[in-house]
Amino acid sequence: MPIFTKKFAPKVAPPRTQRLNIGCPPHQEDLDDFRTIRLNLVDKQLCFVDGVWMSALRGAGGGTSGAGGGPGGGAALTSTTIDDLLRMKRRIKALEQENNLYQVKLDVLLDLLTENVIELNTWKEQ
Repeated sequence: MPIFTKKFAPKVAPPRTQRLNIGCPPHQEDLDDFRTIRLNLVDKQLCFVDGVWMSALRGAGGGTSGAGGGPGGGAALTSTTIDDLLRMKRRIKALEQENNLYQVKLDVLLDLLTENVIELNTWKEQ
């Protein structure tokens, strides 16, 4: 009698031919709710956007400090203005990268155009 024999072999379950929820429509979830993560603190609401926590409430932090509020009045940097600055810096960086990509594409197209013009001129001379 062999020692290492397979004593238990479970049967392979046949694939299901019918779904159990024939009368029910499939559950559809709104994925936009899961893309924005919001954190509610005592006096602030933070939102997680592009890997950075930013304040979600606009205008709650007050815009200027002190009286006057004119040019040179000493505007305080609130969290919303800092968040706006961060967004603008990221947007500027993305636009600069896009601009660099278009410059490279333009250089390649100009090189191809000059090669074709040179080839055309050699064909005309012959």
